[in-house]
Amino acid sequence: MSDAPTFKAKSFQCPHCGIAAQQDWFDVAEGGDIALQLIQHLYLNYRSSVSDYQQKTINDFLKGVSREFTSSLQRFIPQKIAVSTCSQCGEPTLWVERQLVFPKTLSAHPPNSDLGPEIINIYNEASSIVTDSPKGAAALLRLALQKLLRQLGKHGKNINQDIQELVSDGLSPKIQQALDLVRVIGNNAVHPGEINLDDNREIAEKLFQILNFIAEEMITKPRELEELYNTTIPEHTRGHIRKRDGGE
Repeated sequence: MSDAPTFKAKSFQCPHCGIAAQQDWFDVAEGGDIALQLIQHLYLNYRSSVSDYQQKTINDFLKGVSREFTSSLQRFIPQKIAVSTCSQCGEPTLWVERQLVFPKTLSAHPPNSDLGPEIINIYNEASSIVTDSPKGAAALLRLALQKLLRQLGKHGKNINQDIQELVSDGLSPKIQQALDLVRVIGNNAVHPGEINLDDNREIAEKLFQILNFIAEEMITKPRELEELYNTTIPEHTRGHIRKRDGGE
């Protein structure tokens, strides 16, 4: 079972503290029920002292008070709004029309730490808006790709041309496909074409994984391999290898 925040669920993973905890819900209906319970409790002692034939009159009175109280609540608390409170940290989450609006949850994976700071900022900005604006997120990720190509030593002005140069340098077909996915979908976000991001938010969300895949294959893995090579193979042996390959 998913622990993702779900409207009216008894428990879910709190977006504040990250713990799967019981949630206490409040909306207009809950407020009316609470009011009725309070009123009935206030009249409990009195009702125990009156005759049976008077109970119906008291019940009718309590129902009338409850309806009036609920009606008053609706004037101040919109019916489409609900609040859940985490039993673990006590922080509230706000729901409007069954959708979580506060706090905003990030549906994307964290950015690859080898991405440049500017790219990470763009990535996080895209992550913060992908739920409300898949088009905006895709357009930002296209910009992040442009910056990434510059980090990889390309001009970063014409994405298509940069990809072509990488392919000429022997780029893996899988990475080429990943680059073109971000490029083409990002272009469709700016200049609408055949890909409708409004009807398919999952496509925009996949772009985050693809950008991380590109960074992993083109930055992280080469860096880790180079670090392992330099820390494992002795310097004099590396020198022999360079001579063998015509490096010295």
